[in-house]
Amino acid sequence: MTIETSDDCDAALARLAALGNAPTEGAAQDEFLAISAAMLAYETRNHPAFSQGGQDDP
Repeated sequence: MTIETSDDCDAALARLAALGNAPTEGAAQDEFLAISAAMLAYETRNHPAFSQGGQDDP
């Protein structure tokens, strides 16, 4: 799964809410983990601290 846009991120949040608390087994757990990983990748790609030319760059 890949999240490319803020709309994708909103849809992923809605799906996580539908899944409820972190499932502990089966397909729901796999989906929860895939969505969580995709959201982390999306947020990391788009976070200003991780972009080129950030404030902390020498």
